[in-house]
Amino acid sequence: MAKVRDRNRIPAIMRQIKRMNERKAVVGVFDDAPNLVRIAQMNEFGVDQPMTAEMRKRMFALAKEYGAPTDRIPKEGERFRVPERSFLRAGADESEDQVRQEAPREVAKMMAGEQDAYETLMEIGKVVQRRIIDKVSRGDGFEPLDPFTVAITGESRPLIGKRGVFETTQGIRVRVVRR
Repeated sequence: MAKVRDRNRIPAIMRQIKRMNERKAVVGVFDDAPNLVRIAQMNEFGVDQPMTAEMRKRMFALAKEYGAPTDRIPKEGERFRVPERSFLRAGADESEDQVRQEAPREVAKMMAGEQDAYETLMEIGKVVQRRIIDKVSRGDGFEPLDPFTVAITGESRPLIGKRGVFETTQGIRVRVVRR
């Protein structure tokens, strides 16, 4: 007579669900790249502040270094403006349907023992990451760059620049952290 061996995966599944509930996937630009954080923040929320003498001096130095036009640099006391180009918030919002489709598949893999809670959250976070990177690459709905910025960055698409860090996984990253 053949014996049936039952493998009870319920305790392991419950542990993974508990681990998953204690963590969250975070997608964005992180503090270990402070220059990128500053650039991302300026673009995500925009800038509108008075031009100081020091800022104007730095802008003229950049213009000289890169052969950029100086006629549009605000005078001291005038407003220095960078328009809001929400790529993180807008990209995350646009990924909602994709996350809703992918999350059950990833959770099913976890339930089958194919991946753990960390890997499941990473895969779900990567859906959002890809959507944000795609948005930056396409340049959807962003206000055009100032000619000064184009001359300095060598790129006319907003958020790209010489190294293209916001259209790659080196700029927009995924982390799984404790809640």
